[in-house]
Amino acid sequence: MTSAWWAPMFVVAANAILFHAMPRFSRPDILFAVTVPESFVAGAGRTLVYRYRVTVWSGAAAALAIGLLLPTPTPGSEGFLMLGVVAGNMIVAMAAWLLAHRKARAHAVAFSDVRVASLVPRDTSLPGGTLFAAGPFVILLATALLMYAYRDEVPDGARLTESLGPLALGGLYVAMMLTMALSMARRTRQIAIDGPAAAAEQRFRRVNVLVPVLVAYAAAIGLSAMTLKSIPPFGNILSGAIGFVWPLLMLFNFGVALWMFRVGQGGQRAVAPAARQEVHGDATPDHAWKLGGLFYFNPRDPAMWVENRIGVGYTLNMGNSRAWLLMIGMMLAPMIAGRFLF
Repeated sequence: MTSAWWAPMFVVAANAILFHAMPRFSRPDILFAVTVPESFVAGAGRTLVYRYRVTVWSGAAAALAIGLLLPTPTPGSEGFLMLGVVAGNMIVAMAAWLLAHRKARAHAVAFSDVRVASLVPRDTSLPGGTLFAAGPFVILLATALLMYAYRDEVPDGARLTESLGPLALGGLYVAMMLTMALSMARRTRQIAIDGPAAAAEQRFRRVNVLVPVLVAYAAAIGLSAMTLKSIPPFGNILSGAIGFVWPLLMLFNFGVALWMFRVGQGGQRAVAPAARQEVHGDATPDHAWKLGGLFYFNPRDPAMWVENRIGVGYTLNMGNSRAWLLMIGMMLAPMIAGRFLF
């Protein structure tokens, strides 16, 4: 067995683990992307989850068995057969989710249009404040100044101008990440009014906002290190430093994922039931979640970001015009900048 076999089989196993855990990422009274009574989750819902997971793991076991029977993948047709096995496994897992979602809809609670809000203004600032958020720009600017100061020591003089392009593109990427973080901090809805439930919700949001800020730092540090390697005084120092940036970010993201698995969406699984008795669901109607909860479309909802019902963190409200402006801007900005910078 070669890496060409192990790689798709690893994808199958990872897919099974992900789908196995997905029901646990939600709020306590959301099951398979449907708002249900907590009594159902603790009772008949367990049977539904058990049957769903049996289907997921049966599909993964069948995919692994078929993979063992197939010949070792080669550049020929056998490689496509292995990809078909992986795709088939994902289809089975998604079908199991959609079936469980349809069964959970029979136990959904009625959505209330009544809105409640806290009279205490919530903190919508970025974690660490403005100075911390500006750090990636400072790193990129310092790198550009160092490249200019040591321009005579660069082996090829033309490389100075070539280096400024990636740094400028890095500045654009940093701006995109910070825009995402700022919109997530300001354009989400606080569901709980006060107390431990509201505190957990705010903590959950701040952790999610921190992720793109740290991604911006990782991009700035990585680009700066790669750029400064061309300068002899810095080349030896930074030769092994680049490899540490992205693994540390991946480790952080893995830790965040584990934390979210423990506390659930909105951090509500870490709150005692008595403390969150006034909080029900995530204040979004079930009918606005499409494809079994995969994405949210609700033009009547002013929130730009809402809590995911499949996965962790937040997702965009596809019925909000600001969400489309953000997505289009983040897609077009790098294309336009790349056209002028390179």
